[in-house]
Amino acid sequence: MKIQFKLREGATLDLAGAVRLFPDENDPELASLYVVELPDDEAEDTLRTLKRSSAVEFAEPQAKRGLHR
Repeated sequence: MKIQFKLREGATLDLAGAVRLFPDENDPELASLYVVELPDDEAEDTLRTLKRSSAVEFAEPQAKRGLHR
């Protein structure tokens, strides 16, 4: 499962495997968006932890996307 989350202004968070959604972005709003991919058995606990963290503005499972033909 992939989890997207946004850090609050000035906050930092050390989460193994988390990468910026827009790595080259200078805009502070876009630069604070992250995604992490975790095995399903770890994802639920991590999502709960992120939602409770004061450093995180929001955290949610990334929507599954696919091409329609």
